[in-house]
Amino acid sequence: MKTQTDRRKQKKVTAPTVMVLGGYGTFGSRITKALCKKGFHVIINGRHFHQAQALKHSILEEDFSAEVTVSCFDIYSQLNLRLKKMKPKLVIHTCGPFQEQNTFIAETTIKAGVNYIDLSDDRSYVKKMQSLNELAHTNGVTAITGASTVPALSSAVLAFVQDKYAIKKFKAVKIGISPGQKTARGLATTQAVLSYIGKALKPWPGSQKKRFGWQDTYLQNYPNINSRLMGNCEAPDLDCLHVHFDIQQLTFSAGMESKLLHRLIWLCSWLIRLGLPLRLKKHAPWLLKTSRWFDSLGTEDGGMHVEFEVGLGKAKKNNQYKTIKKTWFIEATGNQGPQIPAIPAILMAEKILTQPIKAGVQNCVKLITLEDYLNELKQFDSKCFISCIQ
Repeated sequence: MKTQTDRRKQKKVTAPTVMVLGGYGTFGSRITKALCKKGFHVIINGRHFHQAQALKHSILEEDFSAEVTVSCFDIYSQLNLRLKKMKPKLVIHTCGPFQEQNTFIAETTIKAGVNYIDLSDDRSYVKKMQSLNELAHTNGVTAITGASTVPALSSAVLAFVQDKYAIKKFKAVKIGISPGQKTARGLATTQAVLSYIGKALKPWPGSQKKRFGWQDTYLQNYPNINSRLMGNCEAPDLDCLHVHFDIQQLTFSAGMESKLLHRLIWLCSWLIRLGLPLRLKKHAPWLLKTSRWFDSLGTEDGGMHVEFEVGLGKAKKNNQYKTIKKTWFIEATGNQGPQIPAIPAILMAEKILTQPIKAGVQNCVKLITLEDYLNELKQFDSKCFISCIQ
């Protein structure tokens, strides 16, 4: 009869290994815990050994049989060496911000013959990843970029409503995300937002006019949480979704729960648009701390909406065009919002590690179904996530 120690030794040999870069961060820690729970061997990477070690101990306290290793090293100078030594089957890159980041990490991973996933929410980075497609094919490697809320969840929602309502063409799609004011957020997320505020956004299919970051403000009501002010936001969806869906007009926005904080950022966007040399991204650490001054004005509740409008043709009686307009919502309470961006990497990692996936670089569009996404969230308190269409 095998003892627990024997089973653990066997697990070390057979369990596929995943290296999570930034494995103890806001999203990396959630991915690490989930993959350990699913029985995979996870290598936690990061710059700070004590933080990585603390996460390892917390995981082992919950499940002594979990396979988790700490390996702290500089990913830009030592990644290739560590990949050869530790031989993971998959690398998950969570070290943002991806804005202005090159594809060195992905290229190094692919050249080593290791599968790759990143959580990039940057349009330019996701586009640049396509240049590695031939390299990935040559090395027989699967590389998934944009494995985050957008475009993974947003495309899953559009695929769901397209099937549900038999939609062939979307007249308009409006997507928006707003975290709770008290929700945990990291420096990388802050830097990402500050990188495009007040700057002209690159045109995209379905763009009707020139748009600037954090402008074109509108008020979005949610079914159960506070309403949010929303403004223009950069996202891979702007370039990716039209490849898979027929969308006449597409917009993407983000917003803060604190309307006062949102308006202050909006004011900064105008100052930058008018030519003032404000380097907000440079001051991201201080601005992140400052944003916490507004926590008393908010909650831990965040939300995402996907509004879609579809033309139904002319009515027989009055010969006027009829349309249907509905909105899909997901709301996260209890500081559980950061679980949502972590889900795509978890689900895609499980697929790559357990079944054959075609080689090459793929945007994380329509690779995950809405049903699978919501099922993965069921392991958490069911009261924390509410999904509906209105």
